Amino acid sequence: MCSGTLMSSDSPIDPIGQRWQDPTLLLDALQKIALEKLKPALDATLGRVDDYLFQRSESGQDDFGLNALRDLRRARSQIGQRFEQGLIAGFRALRDPRSAASDIAGNRLALISEDALEEQLANEQLADSLTRMHAPGLELLGKRLAYLTGRESLDGLDNPLNPVYIASLLRRSLEGVELDAGVRIVVFKFFERELATALSQSYERSNTLLVSAGVLPQLRATARAEAPKPPAHVEQGDDGAAQTMSQPPSPADQAVFANLLGLLQGWRSSQGAILGNQGGTGPAQTLSSNELMSILSLMQRDMPTQFEPTKRDSRQSLAEQLRSEVLGGARKLGVKSDNLHLDGLDEDAVDLVALLFDVLLDGPQYDADIRRKIGRMLVPYVKVAVQDRRMFLFKEHPARKLLNTVAEACEGNHGEAPQERELLGHVDSTIDRLVSEFNEDVAIFETLEQELRSYMAQHRKRFELAEKRAAEAQRGRERLEHARSATNALLAQHRGERELPAVMNEFLSGYASHHLIQVMLRDGHGSPRYEEAVQAVDDLLLAFDHAELRTPAAEIPALPRKGFEAILSSSGCLGGAADAAIDSLQDALVRMAGGERAADNTTHLPEQQVAPEPVASTEPEPLLEVVAGTDRLDFDPSGLERMRKLQVGSWIQLATSADRIEPAKVSWVSPISGRLLLVNRRGIRVLVASAEELAAMAKLGKVSLRDGETPFEDAMYQVAGRLQQAANQG
Repeated sequence: MCSGTLMSSDSPIDPIGQRWQDPTLLLDALQKIALEKLKPALDATLGRVDDYLFQRSESGQDDFGLNALRDLRRARSQIGQRFEQGLIAGFRALRDPRSAASDIAGNRLALISEDALEEQLANEQLADSLTRMHAPGLELLGKRLAYLTGRESLDGLDNPLNPVYIASLLRRSLEGVELDAGVRIVVFKFFERELATALSQSYERSNTLLVSAGVLPQLRATARAEAPKPPAHVEQGDDGAAQTMSQPPSPADQAVFANLLGLLQGWRSSQGAILGNQGGTGPAQTLSSNELMSILSLMQRDMPTQFEPTKRDSRQSLAEQLRSEVLGGARKLGVKSDNLHLDGLDEDAVDLVALLFDVLLDGPQYDADIRRKIGRMLVPYVKVAVQDRRMFLFKEHPARKLLNTVAEACEGNHGEAPQERELLGHVDSTIDRLVSEFNEDVAIFETLEQELRSYMAQHRKRFELAEKRAAEAQRGRERLEHARSATNALLAQHRGERELPAVMNEFLSGYASHHLIQVMLRDGHGSPRYEEAVQAVDDLLLAFDHAELRTPAAEIPALPRKGFEAILSSSGCLGGAADAAIDSLQDALVRMAGGERAADNTTHLPEQQVAPEPVASTEPEPLLEVVAGTDRLDFDPSGLERMRKLQVGSWIQLATSADRIEPAKVSWVSPISGRLLLVNRRGIRVLVASAEELAAMAKLGKVSLRDGETPFEDAMYQVAGRLQQAANQG
């Protein structure tokens, strides 16, 4: 059986009748099934989307507006026709692979908009969900179609009944149609529901048809059907967290916390920070934990305005202001003493959380509005710390995880794109619910963290796609730079000290260089085409050496015409133009053999029409750029060592302006230059730099490394640093 051709008629495909001896008839029957099931599913989808948009307009929820409804109705016929034609083209490609449409995949590497990324994400989710749902039937059909068409296997885009092909076809059918991006996403969602039934029936009928025709009748499925996965499965993670926190904390975490408490005691001693510090002369009174929790509950319902970042007294730490508010709250509850103290453990909890939020709210990594959002969580977190100090000991603590998730959603998020504003709105509602619903039950932290994390998962997949594109684009740039550098070095080495005539200079620096770069990128260094091109260059230089020695023209080694034509064709120099170029080189050799100096030869080659070099698509230039050579960079050896330890997935803090710090992730490390590609939270490239350049930027205060793996841990390390610094100054 030959690969890529339909099964021959003498193959044992049909034990039951003459009708199915021609595989083309089977494919015709399968095409009919596909059109009968999938085209009505699309029509039903567009009808449901029409109803959906109409109802939203009628109820006043006109996010897309009546214009979207009109656009959809105007385009319905065109969308349906494109979809039907695409299905027919898919089966035509099965009959004759040479007729396959190359653009169905839409996998071209190009810079696309946020809306297009959202649409691509919906497209992939549609294909993935339906593939899992119909895995057994799809597996059987794919293998039988591959057998029928004489192929080893069929990719998703080669099988017109595969969800990958159908999802891509829908996206192609929507191209060029004036529809809002939001409406396109709605179409994908409704189409997924309609296809669930349509594909089930299509696979059942198609497999039954092929089995009856004798196509692999004994085949059994190995894949299992799966229900579509929810955005996040929360129960498993929660059980794991609860089980972890039921065990003693690790010795390392205990040591860190003990050191923090020791520094805290020293800081209190140096600051004289007794609760209230009013110089009371009455008998000392310790505020009980229950009284403290009652005071904090009052503060939670009516958050003091002085805790807002823009209204805080910069002369006092947040811990001092918090203790002052607790004192005022105690008086409201009827506590008359003017010499109040907190219980030792409660005092630790209050001060540690206040210092933690001091770090979070003082840093430039958050905008003022985001600092206000985070600041509203201060009192709930103090209450958690008072009743459960495990928050400082366990990474899995729900309150700790929520703070990390909120910080991740807010870091580097300036609300510049619609998706960023939506995410900040979700953070707002999360914090609103925490402040209004938290009543000493930490379960609310679990619920809110899981909901926010699930919501962010949708954004994260889109950002991962953008990050992947940025890495691919940078990889293409580096390969091109490497190919150019290697080619320039090779030509310089082979040319040596020769002073060539202008026509040969132009050939080597233009045509030959361009050809070698292209061949190196496409075929690789040392490939047959690459070696042939290098040999052609050497043959030209050998002929030049003979001509320079005044060897008779008839005895000069002949130029390899075939090799020269291949080099010239890479730059679009073909036919008569290529002949003229080769003749110009030959003429220069003859004139030199006759005694003419190379410098006196003024012949030039035809103007070069250079074809585009095969590199990844252009990405926006990074916000920051390092252009200095590493030999002049000023950095600390210890800083360089830390930068060299950065791995893919590591996060650093990057100063993008005097008053703004952005988180940046190491997305890719070049195997060629060792440079690191850094992207922001949205997957957009912000910097490409070597470890030495990053170390130099760190010495200038433009780059800093996180001390902890998460925002909570990093803030705790900074708290310890501040306490140590205060102790040293004291």
